[in-house]
Amino acid sequence: MDEGVAVQGPPGEGAVAVLGMLRAALDRSVTALSAPALLQEGELGDVLGALDAVTSRSHALMVAVLREAIARGLHGESGFSEVDWLRLVCPAVSSREAAEIACLARAGQEQVHGPLLEAVRSGALPVGRAAAVVRALGRVRTAIGPTEYARAAELMTMAATDARLGEADLARVGAQLVATCLSEGEQVARDRAREQLRDVHESSLADGSVRRVVITFGQDADYAAFRAVMMSPLAAPATLEETRATGQVETRTPGQRRYDALMAVLRRGVAGSTGQPTTPKAQLMVTIPLGVLTGQDPGCGVSGPGGPGGAGGPALSAHRARQLACEADLIPAVLGTRSEILDLGRAARLVTPGQRRALAHRDQGCTFPGCHVPASWCDAHHIVHWSRGGRSDLANYALLCARHHTWVHQHESTATTDVTGVTWHLR
Repeated sequence: MDEGVAVQGPPGEGAVAVLGMLRAALDRSVTALSAPALLQEGELGDVLGALDAVTSRSHALMVAVLREAIARGLHGESGFSEVDWLRLVCPAVSSREAAEIACLARAGQEQVHGPLLEAVRSGALPVGRAAAVVRALGRVRTAIGPTEYARAAELMTMAATDARLGEADLARVGAQLVATCLSEGEQVARDRAREQLRDVHESSLADGSVRRVVITFGQDADYAAFRAVMMSPLAAPATLEETRATGQVETRTPGQRRYDALMAVLRRGVAGSTGQPTTPKAQLMVTIPLGVLTGQDPGCGVSGPGGPGGAGGPALSAHRARQLACEADLIPAVLGTRSEILDLGRAARLVTPGQRRALAHRDQGCTFPGCHVPASWCDAHHIVHWSRGGRSDLANYALLCARHHTWVHQHESTATTDVTGVTWHLR
C-alpha cells in the first residue's frame, strides 16, 4: 500500500470518529470549567456564547440525522412516532426540542424546504425559529398551489434568517402570510375551527386532594390576555422594600406567583363590571361560633350549605371568614354554646362605588410597603375587621392586592389612615 493513501472505512465511520473527538473535547471543557469562579468577567459571556453555539449546532445536526432516520423508516420499525423515537435515543432532549427537531426533519423530506434546511445546517437559522416557519407554512399549504407555496417558503426563509427581525416580527410575517393566502371565508372557518378546540378540564392527582386544571386556548387573543395576566405586576416577585417591611424573603416560585395572579383575576371577575368592584364577589353562608368569629376562642367555621354540626360544607378558618367579610356578602349564622343559632346576620356592607373611587385616588394602589399592584386589582380591606365592629367608611378602608390582603389577615396587621394614605404597622 502506497504511503499517503488513506484507507476509508464505511461512510458513517468518519462521522462517528469526529463526534468522538468532539465529545472528548467537551469532556475536557467540563474539566476546564469546573471552577468558573476563576474566569474573568469578560470571559463569562464568551463561554456562555460558545456553549450556546455548540447547543445550537448540535440540534441542527440532530435535524440532519433524524431526517435520514425518518427516510429509512427507523422510527416506524420500532413502533414509535418521530418525536418519541428521538427522545428514546436522545433522552436529554426536552419534549419541546424534540418536537421542533422532528418538525424540521419531516419537512426536510420535501425538496421545497431545502433552502430552509440548508439555513439550519449552516447555522444561519436556529432550530426553534425554523420550526416556527414550518408551522406558519402549514397553515396556508392547502389554500395555495405548489408554485405559490414554494414562493411562500422562500419568503418565510428569508424573513427568518434576517437578524433584524425578532420573534414578534417573524410572527407578524407569518400572520400576514396567512391573511394574504387565505380568503376571508377560509380565515373565518379556520378561526372557528380553532375556537372549537377551546377547553378547560380538571384532572385529579394522587388521592384527589390536589387538582390540576388544563386550559386549551382557541384564539391567540385569548392566550394573549392570559399571558398579560401572567406577566402583570400581580405575578411579580416581592420587592426589596416588601422584604424589609415583612422581614421575610420571597419564597414563592414563579409558578406560584402566576397562580396567585390568576386567582386574583378570577376573584375580581365576579365583582363589578365597571372596573371598580361594586357587587359582592360571592355570597357565603358561614356557620361559626360567636367566640371564634370575634377571635376570642380557637376554632373554625363551616362554609356553604349545612347547619350546626358542619354538615354540607368545608371547614373555614376564623381568619379566612374575617377576610371574606371584606370581599363577600358574608352571612354569619352565629351559634351559642349549645350550637343553637343566636343570630342569622345580614350581609356585610361592602365598599360603595363612591368610596371605591375615593380609595383609588387616596391610595393609588396596594398600600402594602413596596407593592405596586394598581388600584383596579385591589380589595378594599377593613382595617378593623367588620366582624369586630369595624366601620365601612374611608377611615377604616385600605386598598390591598390579593396576596397582601391574605398576608395582613394571617398576621393580624394593623394600620392607621389619614387624608394622605395608609401607614401599616408590621412590626
